[in-house]
Amino acid sequence: LVTGPAFPQPAEVRVAFDANGETAARASGLADRAGRRAVTPDDPVRIASISKLVLALGVMRMVEAGQLGLDRDVSQVLGWRVRNPAFPGAPVTLRQLLSHQSGLIDPEEYRVPLGERGADRIAQPGLWDTGHRPGTWFRYANIGFPVIASVMEKASGERFDRLMHRLVLAPLKLDACFNWSTCSDARIARAVGLYPTDGSVG
Repeated sequence: LVTGPAFPQPAEVRVAFDANGETAARASGLADRAGRRAVTPDDPVRIASISKLVLALGVMRMVEAGQLGLDRDVSQVLGWRVRNPAFPGAPVTLRQLLSHQSGLIDPEEYRVPLGERGADRIAQPGLWDTGHRPGTWFRYANIGFPVIASVMEKASGERFDRLMHRLVLAPLKLDACFNWSTCSDARIARAVGLYPTDGSVG
């Protein structure tokens, strides 16, 4: 680990807990290098793939409400085709997408750029494992989760970040968000900066 004026100590937070709740917390490093603000255990930070777990809670709330089915062909909900080109007769389901068994594989850049339709992105043959039928093989794929979010939006008629706030974050009384517009101003002010290894702001 290299530290110094250009590369100060990275923000680190450790929280210990048991069945009864939090037992200890420790924080070190800077949440904001420009302002020299120290990180605290309560500062919000981007949780990356842990958000998949939170998304799954939202999906299950909709399943419980009868809005979604785990084993239904997602193409029927979306109105556009989600198919592995090597297995055109095999439906892709939410259960498969959530468990990374849909056959989708991550390209080098798995996000769907602004201005590009999800349907067009998913239709690209290079995004599919053509050697395994959907539901038969595990392969971790981030690209499946924008598809799940699209399914949730289509079934609910609600924007994904707002839907997740209503279904999961608000009931749990979490001042958290999938989009800064649904976080409080106080929370945004405490956000932890993301810094790549070259020291730039990520």
